[in-house]
Amino acid sequence: MEHEKWLAQAEVFAVSALEGEQLSQFEVHLAAGCAVCEEKVRDTAEVFAQLSESLEQLSPPSAVKTRIFAEIDQDKPGHLFVQAQEAEWREIAPGIAAKVLAMDDTRKRVTALMRMQKGARYTDHRHALTEEMFVIEGSCYIAGRLLKAGDYHRAEAGSVHLDSHTDEGALMHVISSTQNELLV
Repeated sequence: MEHEKWLAQAEVFAVSALEGEQLSQFEVHLAAGCAVCEEKVRDTAEVFAQLSESLEQLSPPSAVKTRIFAEIDQDKPGHLFVQAQEAEWREIAPGIAAKVLAMDDTRKRVTALMRMQKGARYTDHRHALTEEMFVIEGSCYIAGRLLKAGDYHRAEAGSVHLDSHTDEGALMHVISSTQNELLV
């Protein structure tokens, strides 16, 4: 290969745009100690660094950013977003409502917000799978223990929750099985 071609590749290498076999061959060429190409890589990298520092940073208008991010969200399967105004609160027991955020039918799991009104009690139940709970607001008693805002509880599969209740009301983030056994 003529040395002019190596020099052209040095410029592309300096901005991390060389790929595949060309990248491998150029790295071998540099490792062989070509001082001319090493200098070309350094000079090109320095020019690009100075160029980026000399440019004024611009931000796109808010509407453009919103549109772009919305398009990215649509093009990224595997992401779920639930906005505050979406999903409905549904009463699951007297004084207890749940807002389902995600349902995984394959794994038989649900992620939800659960709101317990002052004095509410939840039915005793056995966990089919691990349950996780994070108290966001208020407090509640779970498995005989007082949990306050910021507290976390994990119950393993097969464990039982007896006398789950709240005196003041509570808002919790819960990840649980859809197959729990109610002990009535």
